[in-house]
Formats: sequence, structure tokens, C-alpha cells
Amino acid sequence: PHYFSPTFYRRYVDDTFCLFKSPENADQFMSFINDVDSSIQFDKEVELNNQLAFLDTVVKRNNNNAYPDISTYVKPTDKGLFYNFDSFIPDRYKYNLMYCLIHRVYHIASSFNIFNEDLQVLRTKFLKNGFPSGLFDNTVNKFLNKQYLPDEKRCTVPKRRVTMTLPYLGPLSIVIRRRLRRLIGKFYPLIELNIIFKRGRTIKSIFSYKDKFPLRCRSRVVYYIQCEACGPSAAYVGKTVNTLYERFYGSNGHLHPSTRSSALLEHLGQEVDPKCEFNPENIKVLDTCSGDLQLRYAESIHLKHSKQTLNTQERSIPLHIVRLLYFTYSLFEH
Repeated sequence: PHYFSPTFYRRYVDDTFCLFKSPENADQFMSFINDVDSSIQFDKEVELNNQLAFLDTVVKRNNNNAYPDISTYVKPTDKGLFYNFDSFIPDRYKYNLMYCLIHRVYHIASSFNIFNEDLQVLRTKFLKNGFPSGLFDNTVNKFLNKQYLPDEKRCTVPKRRVTMTLPYLGPLSIVIRRRLRRLIGKFYPLIELNIIFKRGRTIKSIFSYKDKFPLRCRSRVVYYIQCEACGPSAAYVGKTVNTLYERFYGSNGHLHPSTRSSALLEHLGQEVDPKCEFNPENIKVLDTCSGDLQLRYAESIHLKHSKQTLNTQERSIPLHIVRLLYFTYSLFEH
């Protein structure tokens, strides 16, 4: 209803800022919107000491002006802590932090006096975190000059942006970046070089904290094994979903004594050379797949290209797609 509706209404996501003619109208409006749907309830916060915090701002009544005074909101629990100026990070991050917060204070303040007050509070915080006062003042001057001085417009050809990643080595990295940009600007003026620093080598990157995964514990692989004495003339290609140890020594495994049909055991039974043996530690993993169907295709492809002497089957699954590719390739070849 119009008789207690807000005279001013602005919303940002789920936060709204409203002005009412009286506190009674605000209470009536709250009761009205809460009665619309019982599952959606609203809370309100009224002004205290002629001011109200809304998002990142503080809106304060101004008796001498029709418009309120707006300043930057600071939480009561704020400790004023940033990263210290002596932190081992690129100087660009430190400059950008000052510039970003100055930009925030400037665009929130409704007057230059409020901007100056909030700026002094911000300056004190930076000084407590070890930032030089001269550096902060120069950043403020740079920001204000950009806002009020006319920008020099130059007619230039669009430059190609090239990004390069380098390890951060402290102040030396800043010197290297400056020299690289100077050289690129001198010899390749149409290229804009953007250098991004990343963390350098750490102790963790040099020493692995994980043990190497044992070969016998690998699963879902296509493998190749050959006789230690006969070499490639007695080789076998196979696949397994289980671990390699289980494939060779488990029940019905290649080298399990109770296995009835095993090409590897048959070879060992036919040969009289005592040096003939199959060492699972010398297995070569040819492929790794996520499922049995992919393993069958991978095994069939390897057998198609190089069928081993101990393999009795030519494939695990028909390779119609592979045949079609071979046929297409032969047409283009001829």
C-alpha cells in the first residue's frame, strides 16, 4: 500500500536500502512483506545515531544538506592487518593493494573531506604494516592525477600481448622484468610483454614424499613379458583388470602351479634350459586404460601390430574400426 511504502528503494542482490516517512511506516512495511510468504522472512536494521551501515558504506544524515554523507565502512573487529611490506612477494602486489584500497575509498566517499578522512585512516594502517609513508603518498598522487589530469591519447596500432612466466627470485626478478620489457619495447614495439611470477623451486618439489608405486601393484594395464633366456622369440602380450601380481601368481594366474592353460607354463615345460623363466619384475607396461573394454581394444591393437609367439589369439575383440582406417589409408596411398 502506498501510505506506508518506502519513499526511496534500492536493492543489491538480497540487501535493500529504504527510506520511510516514519518508523511506524517501516514496521508496517516489514509486517506486510513478511506476511506474503511464511517461508520467506526479512530482517531489518534501523539507523543508530543518525547513521546506518549498508554493504561497504556508512550512510549518515546531514542536516545541512539534502543528501547524506557516505563514507567507507570498517568493521569493529578490523585489526588493520595487511601483508607486511617486507613480505617476500613481488612489489607489484604491494603497489596494487594500496592503489585498490585508495580507489575504493575515493569512489565511496560522497565528498572530498570524507575522502581525506578515510584516506588518513587508511594511511595509518599501511604505516603500521611497514609501508613507507612516501610510497603511500606517491600512490595517492598517482591515483588523483589519473582522475583529474587529462589523459594523453595516442594513436597506436593494437599490440600483440605475449605472456611469459618466470620464477620469483626477489628483487632480482623485478630487475629482469624491467630489462626484458625495455628490450622488447625497443626491438619489437608491436608486442606488449606481460610477465607473471610464480613460486620458485621448493624442497617439496625436489624431494618426492611418496614412494614409487610397485610394478606388481599396477592394474588395468596391457603388458609385455618375455623369457629371460629366449628373449623376444618367446614373448607374450596380455591385459589385466586386476594387479599384475594377481595376474601372474593368483589363482588361475600365468605362473600359478594349478593353472591348467598357461602359455608361459607350457613354454617353461617344453624348454630344457634351466635359465628359462619369466620375471614379473621385468614386465613392460604398454598401455593403461580405465575399463575392461578399453583394455581389450588396446590389447588387440598391440597384437595386430606385433603378434608375439606365445599368444594363441590374434585379438581380444574385433577391430572393425581399425580395419576401416587401414582400408582408407591404403586407398589414399595408392
